[in-house]
Amino acid sequence: MNRHPRVCILTSQYFDWGIYGGFGSMSRKLAESLASSGHRVSVIVPGRRGQRPIETIGGVEIRSFSPRNVVDACRLIRASNADIFHSQDPTVLTYLAQRIHPRRAHVVTSRDPRELSDWWVEFLYATPMRRLLTPLNYLTESGLLVRQAVRRANAVYCPAHFLKEKVKRLYGLTELPALLPNLIDVPAAVPRKSERPTITFVARWDKRKRPWLFLELAAQFPEYRFVAVGKGSASAEAGFDAELRRRFRDVPNLEMPGLINRFREPERMHQLLSDTWIFVSTAVREGLPLTFLEAAAYGCPIISSVDPDQFATRFGKQVHDDDYAAAIRSLLAEAPLEKGRAAYDYVRATYETSRALAAHQEQYARFAA
Repeated sequence: MNRHPRVCILTSQYFDWGIYGGFGSMSRKLAESLASSGHRVSVIVPGRRGQRPIETIGGVEIRSFSPRNVVDACRLIRASNADIFHSQDPTVLTYLAQRIHPRRAHVVTSRDPRELSDWWVEFLYATPMRRLLTPLNYLTESGLLVRQAVRRANAVYCPAHFLKEKVKRLYGLTELPALLPNLIDVPAAVPRKSERPTITFVARWDKRKRPWLFLELAAQFPEYRFVAVGKGSASAEAGFDAELRRRFRDVPNLEMPGLINRFREPERMHQLLSDTWIFVSTAVREGLPLTFLEAAAYGCPIISSVDPDQFATRFGKQVHDDDYAAAIRSLLAEAPLEKGRAAYDYVRATYETSRALAAHQEQYARFAA
């Protein structure tokens, strides 16, 4: 076998073609980082509008199939010469790859495991179309075949410590998954912050993320700069997105720049996070969002009602009863940049790109002998 094993990333999203979530972002960051370090990397993903069947971006071959077309997906998996199939969150693709290539290595990173209570939250905040698709999504992402595939995998990992017990319980594993960190670009030092405090939100403008709670804060703190990055993730969210922009367009200290593509325009995101004093998440449910890690990498304390790996309680403020204004006032009164420094140190020691890439390569080497 070659010094570097061939890796095929199986994922439900790949950052581009209208898909800008954390799964897609991490899949692309991992794939391109592996390719730049000498691995032959391919990706198999459901195709999206505007995506060709075969694309090559950043040295990575991306092969797509028509969503819900199992025969097409099987054809792509069968044609793969990968030594290792790495699922970026398990789906039915994980099961199909194991059945088609039983002698190759199959590993899983469980990024956002969902129990029934989590699926109920997804349903409550979904658009009407997404509600109709929820049973199908459950089967392809959390159904019996997927659970069997996770139990049969050569290794199962999580990108956050708090997920380990949940993954073990959800999939009936005999031992806790290991930590396999996300790849986060970390500046050499905490950037100098803007003179005027900047408070930032970065997320899809979907109802589960509750962006209106952040937008409402700007008028309560006219002395601060508020920046809300993101847009609705699908055509069904377009009206919701447009309504929010109309409602808050006259708030003078609020900026709504839309999506910032971190792969195509990294300097824009770098400048924004360099300026940011506080990062705010208003989501009702999360795994460990990449946005938390990316903001923490720039020395930004986190304000959030959810507290994955205690990012809010250790490195900012956890919000209770949706009182985000109180959390902002409290954090600003407590030297927020000190908590930001602690967040920076933790992310640098755990998730920095070269360190996290080496952790992936170390795990791949276990199956490359």
